[in-house]
Amino acid sequence: MKTQVAQESDDAIFTLTLQNDATDRFFWLQDKRSGTVYFEAEGQYVGGDAIVKECTVMRDGLHLGLSSGAIVSFYFCSLSLREYLGVVSALKKLYAARPVVLEVFDA
Repeated sequence: MKTQVAQESDDAIFTLTLQNDATDRFFWLQDKRSGTVYFEAEGQYVGGDAIVKECTVMRDGLHLGLSSGAIVSFYFCSLSLREYLGVVSALKKLYAARPVVLEVFDA
């Protein structure tokens, strides 16, 4: 299995999707006009606007602290260094307005 990474952008939105299989999928959508970031963890039944309070990214995966107090994790499978740096770059775009949310190790 290999982690699939997808980014899309247009004038209004920016999205990032990380997926290992059909039930292990993290998805972000940012409205560029308002800056609001929607997050969804498919398979963990979590989703909503501005619910990510902290995001820690490491070479093996990421851990998100949510406004509910829950922590959700996503582990990368066979992600190259170039792909990892692309994920880090995308997360920096998503949380540019709130850089305190994002902590990156190994970049």
